[in-house]
Amino acid sequence: GDALSVWLKLRIRRNGKVHEIGFTHGVADAPLSVIGEYEGRSGTEVTFLASPQTFTMTDYDYGTLEHRLRELAFLNSGVRILLTDKRHSDVKQEELLYDGGLEAFVRYLDRAKKPLVDKPVAIKGEKDGITVEVALWWNDSYHENVLCFTNNIPQRDGGTHMAGFRAALTRQVTSYAETSGILKKEKVSLQGEDCREGLTAILSVKVPDPKFSSQT
Repeated sequence: GDALSVWLKLRIRRNGKVHEIGFTHGVADAPLSVIGEYEGRSGTEVTFLASPQTFTMTDYDYGTLEHRLRELAFLNSGVRILLTDKRHSDVKQEELLYDGGLEAFVRYLDRAKKPLVDKPVAIKGEKDGITVEVALWWNDSYHENVLCFTNNIPQRDGGTHMAGFRAALTRQVTSYAETSGILKKEKVSLQGEDCREGLTAILSVKVPDPKFSSQT
């Protein structure tokens, strides 16, 4: 990402030492060097100025950043993200920290809606190193809102994960409706859209070695 910046500075605090390296238009100013020592938390600080030669717009939109960072805070339960805007005299700041994970995410999305079930359904599973998390909650609207993420990156079209999720949901709901006798009693047949009416869901997949295209 450093080639996208006019300049970029990396400051790394690790094992008691503070390391620093700077780049100008993607080229290192000097090798990584130790500039001091520290006590307390380790971590990496990145400071950069986006290049107007690469980006047509280099003005940061607070709302867009807040939306994306809030997603990341929900998707990574317990991670604290602090967003501060000091561009104006009226400093804006937002702390984003959610311990409830995807369940907290659907509660947040449906905060102004009337739920049809007491609490969201949250499921988590792992197979072959791939972690899948999903949270579902139904409200009294007719709108379906399903968000898919792969390694924290939004999948705008949902892809195969969305298709698999929808098929599994339809299968489970219709199977329950059949075995419980609801379909026979009500004399109705269920379609996939019926199962997703008023549904708010988050599907998060963590893949160790991702190879997918629609991540931009």
